[in-house]
Amino acid sequence: MERIDISDGRRVADLVEAVERGDEVVIVRDGAIVAEVRSRQPHPAPATPLTGETETIDLAAIRDLHARFPSLRIDSAATLIREMRDEDDH
Repeated sequence: MERIDISDGRRVADLVEAVERGDEVVIVRDGAIVAEVRSRQPHPAPATPLTGETETIDLAAIRDLHARFPSLRIDSAATLIREMRDEDDH
């Protein structure tokens, strides 16, 4: 863990570089610790409710599914609402 006294005039960029390297940085003022800085840990993928295991996203499967559906061509939201309303009348 690197200790940095902020009274020595180091730039913030030096602190960020140290954290990016994986160092934990302790910021000290007049000998007293005022902050501890460490890199942010990536969040794990959310667990599935039933199994508790993480899932990966299959982008190829999503693209295949998307390709099977006709594209929706709508001029405006008003046109979409009118078409949906008129379809219900029949």
